[in-house]
Amino acid sequence: MLKGYFSFLGDHSDSTYIHWNMRDDNYGFSALEHRFRVLGGNPIMLQDNKKFDLARELITLFGKRYAAHTSSKGRKGRLMSVIELNRIADADALQGAEEAAAFVNGEFIKLQQSTLRKVDVLANIFDRTHDKSIKTEASFSDKYGIHPVAILEVARNNPVVLGVIFFAGALGAVVRYKDSISSIMSWF
Repeated sequence: MLKGYFSFLGDHSDSTYIHWNMRDDNYGFSALEHRFRVLGGNPIMLQDNKKFDLARELITLFGKRYAAHTSSKGRKGRLMSVIELNRIADADALQGAEEAAAFVNGEFIKLQQSTLRKVDVLANIFDRTHDKSIKTEASFSDKYGIHPVAILEVARNNPVVLGVIFFAGALGAVVRYKDSISSIMSWF
């Protein structure tokens, strides 16, 4: 399996890989590289600029409180919380202990189905984040902070606020024009 994985990386070295928290030596790209070396392989080293950590990006976009560490159904991890918040189908996705048990029991089809479902889930979350339809538990201040630039950004994307600003500006121009005409007329 690792040989196939590193062969795939070598054949697709120009691609960027979306992942969820695969940053550390126990569970991450470096763990896969280490394991392959131990087994006598020569791993392809995926450059950091080719790794896109969706979990970390959601924190950057929405703050640390974008999702609970335990879902409403009691499942561990923000991934499960995001899945539930967005009603994403995850019927075959196993959690860590379940995956380990499936491996011990030789239930490799179950493991494959879990992996495929998780790939689908990550793609779904990525797409919803990209099109700005992702649901999170982040508050307004978590997303935007309390800063004038953030307020301007929200106003820029709100048609009601833009309409009020436009009409206020137009009204101000009319009043100034009227005052200017009155001032000019007073000279005569």
